[in-house]
Amino acid sequence: MSKSPENSKHAFNTRNLIQDTFLSLTNEKSFEDITVKDISERTPVNRSTFYSHFEDKFDLLSSFVTDTLMKFVSEKIHSDTKLTEDTLRDLILIMYDFHMYIGTNYTKLYKSASVLIDIKVQLKLQDIILTMLNNIKLFSKNEQDKLELLTVMISSGIYCSTKRWYSKGDLKDTSSLVKEVLPFMAAGLKSVIHEL
Repeated sequence: MSKSPENSKHAFNTRNLIQDTFLSLTNEKSFEDITVKDISERTPVNRSTFYSHFEDKFDLLSSFVTDTLMKFVSEKIHSDTKLTEDTLRDLILIMYDFHMYIGTNYTKLYKSASVLIDIKVQLKLQDIILTMLNNIKLFSKNEQDKLELLTVMISSGIYCSTKRWYSKGDLKDTSSLVKEVLPFMAAGLKSVIHEL
């Protein structure tokens, strides 16, 4: 039996209410100190309703981080986009914008849940990069192993360099960031693709 549009809309609204409450709490408390009880006390949502939408607060954080990242990504990257020097540039700028957005709007969360955010975003970025690589051509099973390693290197390089740039307060022209990071990423991409 499929859900009615009204039920789907209600579920979407409830999910957003839970997420909004969680985000408001992150301005008051560190991630570690927030509980599901805190969230349910601030909303007309009881604990069982919370658990019908999210497994726990970690799942809620993961959902928020993924949704936020994908909003930035979807503006420049599409399902058929190939990984090129231009799209690497886009990914660098997207990741910088992501750090800026989360770090500025949700400062306590960005600091208190940084390890969890780092892991989630890098894994999602790996998936995005792997899809873009597979859009270049059909790779064999043996080549897929090399591609997966390449996605780890590229996603980690982009994520960590943009996070460092943001955390150092280098809010100057992002063209300087791109100028420092892109040649390294592009050279690595070209060498690996050439080998394959």
